[in-house]
Amino acid sequence: MKFTKLLKNGIIDENPVLVQVIGMCPTLGVTTSAINGLGMGLSTTAVLICSNIVISLMRKFIPSKIRIPAFIVVIATFVTMVGMLLKAYIPA
Repeated sequence: MKFTKLLKNGIIDENPVLVQVIGMCPTLGVTTSAINGLGMGLSTTAVLICSNIVISLMRKFIPSKIRIPAFIVVIATFVTMVGMLLKAYIPA
């Protein structure tokens, strides 16, 4: 019993390689070339940097009860903005 729990924990629950590969699945599904992958990587980096800056500035002013929904709104706003900018300037 303990061996199977330890095996499951080591292979599935606490396996950083498995987590990283599962996290890359959307990237691999969307990108069909190196240029598309680079564009997606730059877009993701821009969203992360901008949303982290805004969230760190707003963190002290947001009540703890609505903190997570507010963070989701900020991140979704930047994702939408980057998507619109990509459609406007790089339509292909």
